[in-house]
Amino acid sequence: MLVIEAKHVTKVYPARRGTRIMLGRGGLGDWLRGRRTTSFSALRDITLEVAAGESLGIIGRNGSGKSTLLKILAGVTLPTSGEVVVRGRVASLLELGAGFHPMLTGRENVYLNAGLLGMRHAQVDEVFDEIVAFSGIAEFIDQPVDTYSSGMYVRIGFAVAAHTNPDIFLVDEVLSVGDEEFQRKCRRKIGELREQGKTIVFVSHDLGIVNTLCQRVVLLNKGEMVVRDTPQKTINFYLRQVGRDRGVHTFTDGALEAIHCDGRLSLFHRQEEITASLGCQMALTSLGQRHASTDAEWDVTEAGAASCAASGRMTRLPLKLEWRMELAEGKLTWRAAIECEHATDLSLIELILYLPTSYLHWLYGDYAGRFPDILPADAGCNVIVAPEVSARDAAALPAEGAPLPPLLIRVTPHLRHMGLLWANSEYVSFSRLLISYARFPQEDCTFSAGRHDVLTLEIDTSADRARIEERVRAERSVRSGRLSARFELGKVRLAFDDQELTASLHLYSSMFIEHLWHDSFSLQWSPVRSDGRRMTVSGESRRFPFRQEWEIEAVEDGIDLRIYLDAWEPFEAQEYHVSVVIRPEYDHWETDHESGAFPPFDPALSVWKHLNRSYAPGSRAKALSSTLPSVIFEATARDLGFRMTPLNTRPDQNARVLQALRPSEMGALRFEAGRHLYFAGQVRVRPKHET
Repeated sequence: MLVIEAKHVTKVYPARRGTRIMLGRGGLGDWLRGRRTTSFSALRDITLEVAAGESLGIIGRNGSGKSTLLKILAGVTLPTSGEVVVRGRVASLLELGAGFHPMLTGRENVYLNAGLLGMRHAQVDEVFDEIVAFSGIAEFIDQPVDTYSSGMYVRIGFAVAAHTNPDIFLVDEVLSVGDEEFQRKCRRKIGELREQGKTIVFVSHDLGIVNTLCQRVVLLNKGEMVVRDTPQKTINFYLRQVGRDRGVHTFTDGALEAIHCDGRLSLFHRQEEITASLGCQMALTSLGQRHASTDAEWDVTEAGAASCAASGRMTRLPLKLEWRMELAEGKLTWRAAIECEHATDLSLIELILYLPTSYLHWLYGDYAGRFPDILPADAGCNVIVAPEVSARDAAALPAEGAPLPPLLIRVTPHLRHMGLLWANSEYVSFSRLLISYARFPQEDCTFSAGRHDVLTLEIDTSADRARIEERVRAERSVRSGRLSARFELGKVRLAFDDQELTASLHLYSSMFIEHLWHDSFSLQWSPVRSDGRRMTVSGESRRFPFRQEWEIEAVEDGIDLRIYLDAWEPFEAQEYHVSVVIRPEYDHWETDHESGAFPPFDPALSVWKHLNRSYAPGSRAKALSSTLPSVIFEATARDLGFRMTPLNTRPDQNARVLQALRPSEMGALRFEAGRHLYFAGQVRVRPKHET
């Protein structure tokens, strides 16, 4: 049975402007001139039902309409529009001193207040001693109440309301005025009323009490009602909005909701919180001190229905954080930038996405795994996957059947040297962490005055598990029949029928510059561009003035590889090579000029060992095995003068190598500024019976 029904209730108050309202703006003069009076909507289209015996909590920020709704339910004030039906005797404790006459004694006010609540004098006589005993102010009961403290007002007011045998008990925030002992007594009494089947509507800022006493909780936000499945979900949604009014905005699109609250971004999907309690945050490290985005003074600069722009001025740094957040088609797009007032040193910039531990599995570039448990002994952040500068895509998958959606996350960095990693937080935070960061050396950490875009983060909740796994992996892979090639941080992994053929360094390239080997996996790689048959990716040297661009395309039985070198200024190299590092099960090799067996690894060697004797220019090297398909490595750019050579790695690397080596004929290879063809060739794989 429903005892409270509120249908489309709206309450509008005219704006008041002090004691001179008749003469001031909006007063009698304006009314006579026909000017419109401004108004304030305390409640907007509230529809609420409360069943008999139910305990309902109402929470929200100051000014959200909680007390106004309670007054309407109590009949103290009428709604501007809408309908309210209340069935049964109502006892209400709405505000300090309500229903008391200051010149009367406590005893007289007990009878007055109980009479207002519908009790006869004889009925009050029966419970008077219980009321006084509960209030704990027997020695002051015959004193005028204008001599009472605020705590005494609450004691006597609650005692009267609780002992009038109400069907419906309405309680406002006044309980917070009482001392701790009386609050415990009140909580016990409310619990007794609930066990007696009384209906309770409870307004409080004490979320612990609300969560304990109430079966259902609704949130009022700027006069509008927000409902979640459980009290805990409603309370959590409210907590994400606790901040300064200027720095808080809630925006929605379809099943997605997001809250920006003073430098913390929280995300919800179908009312389930996707982010952990710390949400998405940003942190800057300057001069050895870490500054969190939640420490800034934030202002929402644009508050759209499905978007938000906010600016946060750091209190201890001469800069502002500029965020723009948008929801569309199941995706959150978060763009972050910094605006420096003058030159500022920043050694580390971090953007941290906190996820609940309900997410059990991670994907990261070409890797996947299960998050380890977070243990009480974990006092710091534990990296799960080592940071990779080239990784741009990641995913988090919940347990099968969980209400949380799988997440596909893409990071587009706008600063150099930005890496991405998965981690577990310490035990107290108890979260999964996806951290995108940029670390700057001392000589390169000064940000000039002006705007600097940091990154764009996209969180897609619309893809299912199968699509996520396929997309994250496919964008770095090409396939030719039974052969697959995956690009991974300056290396290419080759697999045949999902059995990996390469090992250790896989397929990579290296240049000998200024007496140092400079490997392709030490370059800073851009995101891969792929259509499933062809990949393009570029990697920039952090030390020398060049970058490489790799084009990898599927061909019959293999892949075609073209590498270009873009030099920004002239430089010289002593030699360079492109190598295919393969498994130790390969036991024979062939080149254009000779053949032989791969010997056992020499434990005394600390360098790679060339196995051929002829270093004449060639185009082809081949590795054979009795258990694995043959690998054929061919250099098709004949005019570059490659020498095809087989090698054994060091014993600890335990791999064979087919290498296209380009040595210097005249002391050095000189690369002028501009684009150069660095390598062109193919890697083909053939089953044993086709060799």
